[in-house]
Amino acid sequence: MADFYKTFSGNSQYRSHLRVLQGAQNRAGNSTVISGTEWIEKTSGSGYLTYNSGNTGGCFGDLAFGAIAWAPYDFTAYSSKQIGSGSDTVVHNSNGTKIAAGTYAANDSAGGNFGSANGSWSLGLTTIVDTPDTPTSVACAYVSDTQISTSWSRPTVTNDAPNTSQIRTKTNGAAAVELASISVTTSVTISAAANQKIIAAVRESNGTGTSAWSADSAAVYTSPAAPTALTATKDASLDINLAFTPNVGFTEHQHVVEHGTVSGGVTTWDGTELATLVAGTSTYKHVAPNAAQLHVYRVFARNLDVGALASSKVTSNTVQLLVAPNKPTLPALGPFVDKAKDFTVPWSHNSVDTTPQTAYELGDSTNGGSTWGTTGKVTSTVSSKSFTASTYAAGVALTVRVRTWGEATTGGADGTGASAWSDLSTVTFKTRPVVTITGPADASTYTKSALMVNLGFTQLESATFVNATIKVYDATPTLLETLVSATRAATLMDTAVNNGESYTVKVTVRDSNGLVSDEVVSGFSVAYTLPVAAVVTAIYLPDSGIGQLDIAVADPDASEAAATLVTITRKINGAVETVLYEYPKAASLTILDMTPTINGTNNYTITTISADGATTGTPVEMVTAEGEWGFISTGEGYSEIIKFGGNFAFDITPTVDSTLIETAGRARPVALYGTTGGLEVSGSCVVVEGYGSTIEEIEALLKIPAKGCYRDPSGRRMFGLIVGQVGRENSAVGSFSYVVTETS
Repeated sequence: MADFYKTFSGNSQYRSHLRVLQGAQNRAGNSTVISGTEWIEKTSGSGYLTYNSGNTGGCFGDLAFGAIAWAPYDFTAYSSKQIGSGSDTVVHNSNGTKIAAGTYAANDSAGGNFGSANGSWSLGLTTIVDTPDTPTSVACAYVSDTQISTSWSRPTVTNDAPNTSQIRTKTNGAAAVELASISVTTSVTISAAANQKIIAAVRESNGTGTSAWSADSAAVYTSPAAPTALTATKDASLDINLAFTPNVGFTEHQHVVEHGTVSGGVTTWDGTELATLVAGTSTYKHVAPNAAQLHVYRVFARNLDVGALASSKVTSNTVQLLVAPNKPTLPALGPFVDKAKDFTVPWSHNSVDTTPQTAYELGDSTNGGSTWGTTGKVTSTVSSKSFTASTYAAGVALTVRVRTWGEATTGGADGTGASAWSDLSTVTFKTRPVVTITGPADASTYTKSALMVNLGFTQLESATFVNATIKVYDATPTLLETLVSATRAATLMDTAVNNGESYTVKVTVRDSNGLVSDEVVSGFSVAYTLPVAAVVTAIYLPDSGIGQLDIAVADPDASEAAATLVTITRKINGAVETVLYEYPKAASLTILDMTPTINGTNNYTITTISADGATTGTPVEMVTAEGEWGFISTGEGYSEIIKFGGNFAFDITPTVDSTLIETAGRARPVALYGTTGGLEVSGSCVVVEGYGSTIEEIEALLKIPAKGCYRDPSGRRMFGLIVGQVGRENSAVGSFSYVVTETS
């Protein structure tokens, strides 16, 4: 066998030994000639062995060659005897491989030492393998709450190269736990969990042995555990004490306290941290928080390393500090109230600690506050006190004050948690006014279409009438009109009542004391005579584009009323315009409509009106079909008119209001469109003497500073600003161009 006993900087010393097993069989196959079962070795001589132990047969010359073997220099399993020179040395490379093979000889000699022939053989030297050195620079890094990255360095000498690595960790200060061996590497990701402080060490092994454990790495931390059981309680000093249970598995952390306030169910957190608490601290006192607020807190753990990982946040209960409310607010009560009605004194509870009213005390005085009556402390959340009707006589001035309690039972004005007394408020009791409807009287028949209301008024303490609120309803009943009138007599309503229908008037009045009467009601029916209807003929005048209405109004017969006024309205494409308003009636009238449509339908209604406001309407239709001429009218009543149309042509330019807005992130501006716009019509024509209006007439009209009405054969009819230009080629021929811009 071959082996090495020691390495020196990658070299090894190798020495040869010869050992012989006692009892070995000789070459001739004879039985054992040497007794014993041990190896014996020769440590002196020139490489051959002589037996001198008293046995007969006496030599080893006949030993079988296969009984010879090699052993290392430090062989100690038996009583070793070195044989041979004992000084042969083989040098190895620094990586443990041999430089040259050694050849060793065992020589036979005369006298029968090893037989009759020499023998020699070579030894093959294996690569030296040494125990790995200890790894260095072990470091851990946080990847996630479930993974930690660990890395290290190892020496570069190759004859101690490891073939396995072992990792051990210490978690939260506990004893080291060795993880499973892994194939040799210099980094590995190990499992972790939240709330851990992890320290790692590494060692390495090969076939020769195992290194020592490395120095521990610096600690790495995962997210700390959130605290639990967070409670907030107030104390007698109106401070708020926090307590919680820390759950972090290591000391390198702090707990952070945040403060918020609650209003209307919405929590607003402060912009800065309220406090940071060192590890091992589980309480905090918030000194003198605002008693007017509802307080809430949250706490979380945060690591102290550069990663500063934090736990989730735990929110406390809300805490209301209890202090006495401010004095309540009394509204102005008067100056006067109706003594015959229940009277209620309201107030506003002005909490400091946001707790609602739990009780009140109201004081009353009828001598200006010289002496006071009181309700005593009344447990109630209602912020008002009612006095029954007629408790006080007319003319009595009542002064009141009030104080309230919240949930506080100490402090305040008297040590019971009460507020201070409110400011005083005084009201004088009076009798309400009474109103009557004298016309139209209840259950009467009203004989006019124009509704006139007359009222009566009384007040026992001589207060004066201020105004009346009059409402008119039809029979369904639907409110048709509400009018506030400053007069009691002959208030003319806007609503015209219809013949044969029923109506109701409801009225209240206000007096100089500010008191309002009860509402009174008058229901009445309407019966009156309708005026005589007009007889109408409508004629279109193509030379001027005017509509002529010939109206005849006959005298009434026995079933009709006389007409006193005439009103004319015109409807074009659904739009209604007034042509004539309440013009005095005559037996015959000719009315000129200066701006009808010249290509379309004009629907007129001629309404006759009687002296009592009754009306009768007569419809009439005028259809026009102008296909050649255009007209522009202007001046008072649109009475100035020009007519044009030679080679007539026009253009229409509608517009929509819009604007462009530059916006971030858009390569082009955004267009915003309005709901309004404009319309512009431009046109031109030839002016021929004796054919339509003259150049002089057109020029004169363009100089009139007034809105114009433009009409053309397309049926277009628009009002607006008109500008134009005229030209003359010769005495008989000229030109006219214009632009019409629609205006309101």
